[in-house]
Amino acid sequence: MNVIKFSLTRVMVAIAAIAFVVACDRGSETKEELPDLKLSVEVDDITTTTAKIKVTHELDAENTWYGFVTDDTITDAKSLIEKAVAEGVNMKDLHRSKQYITILEELTPGTSYRYIAMGLTAEGVQYGEVAVVEFTTLKDATNDDEEYNGMRRNDAWSVMYVGKDRLDDVDYDHVVRVVSRDDNPYAITLVYADAYDPYQLRALADAMLVDLKDFLKEYNEQNATSFTFADVLYTGNGADAFDLDPGMYRAIAVGFTPMGEVSGLYAVSDEFEVEEQMASANYRAWLGNWTIEGQNGVSTTVNIAKKHANRSFIMTGWEGFDDLAVEVEYNAELDAMFFYSQLVAEEYDLGEEYGKADIYLFAGDEDGYYYDNKDGDYYIAIAGILDDGQRAIVRYGVNVPGYPKFTQMFFMADIDGKFYTFTAEEELPSFIAAMNQNATTSSCAKRGFTLKPLEAQPKTCPAR
Repeated sequence: MNVIKFSLTRVMVAIAAIAFVVACDRGSETKEELPDLKLSVEVDDITTTTAKIKVTHELDAENTWYGFVTDDTITDAKSLIEKAVAEGVNMKDLHRSKQYITILEELTPGTSYRYIAMGLTAEGVQYGEVAVVEFTTLKDATNDDEEYNGMRRNDAWSVMYVGKDRLDDVDYDHVVRVVSRDDNPYAITLVYADAYDPYQLRALADAMLVDLKDFLKEYNEQNATSFTFADVLYTGNGADAFDLDPGMYRAIAVGFTPMGEVSGLYAVSDEFEVEEQMASANYRAWLGNWTIEGQNGVSTTVNIAKKHANRSFIMTGWEGFDDLAVEVEYNAELDAMFFYSQLVAEEYDLGEEYGKADIYLFAGDEDGYYYDNKDGDYYIAIAGILDDGQRAIVRYGVNVPGYPKFTQMFFMADIDGKFYTFTAEEELPSFIAAMNQNATTSSCAKRGFTLKPLEAQPKTCPAR
């Protein structure tokens, strides 16, 4: 759904550097013996919880100095220094570098700080000029009054569904934009409006984290790249496009850290509706009853009905079951239907002899293997229009090297973890299968059947 994005926003905060001379409490002989050290302190890359500090001076490297950060912006620097020295300074905390850079971490968002640096000997004698830089961490704009299982609403993010829009010179029908007023990274997702539950936001974030990491790993392996988790996140304003069926939705910005953890921040859009389209003539031409005759001479009659105009169909009647509805994807650009593996029905009643079972649509190949969907649903076949105008079903992946050579698709019943089939292989239409419109379809709501244990070995197929 997402593509690799790059975003780097550097927020610069104006700072005030104050240098002043602090009178030394030691005798005049000590002041004459120690050099006039002039330190310079700069701050950059300020975030909600971190800041980069750079300290430099022009004297020799053997001149030691000490620096510390404090959120006390009222007490004068001299008193803070005296307190720090009185409490004792560890020798390991003395610096000799003429150019020192450190990242201050675990700061509090929206808080003012001072970083104070001064010359200090191992004996605790202070010398030279003291440099002070003041800065304020960015406010994370979270609302503590709206926290659900550790997820807090970030008021610095505004999430909006904008509909048709253009991203990277490509037009899309459904675009979500996020306006961000802070530098917290995030990713964008959607949920059905009636399924939105703020108390499930953490579970959603955890699931997204797994998906993003899996996507990143797969992308790097397939493209010989070395993108990091930060590269799949947005920082600042962001936008993403989605492929949506008609319905009511909410868009959600979910916060993550660049290191690949859930940050605990979120923002959600208002409910929005994706309306049903007007069915095109090409789409309507697929509707109705069809006789499917396989290359092996076996035929069956099915009904193709509208699910979402110009997007999907419902097929019933496969293997004689009018009450098992198979979803079929429609590609308007190709004017073609795509059959794919799926869970067709849960707890389907097979009668007293067999009880209830989950029913799947799977595919079998020319070598007698069947393919489960443990790695995700996969494409099985495509129904399209041949050059002579004949509509036909051909196996998916004809031009995809290494893709399984599927010959048939069939229902399987999962009963207590064991798979059973309804129809013998030789009684199923094989690909290539011709499709011809028919005035009638099967009339039985549930055909008679005898389940047979599946003897073939399972394989997996790349997810669609």
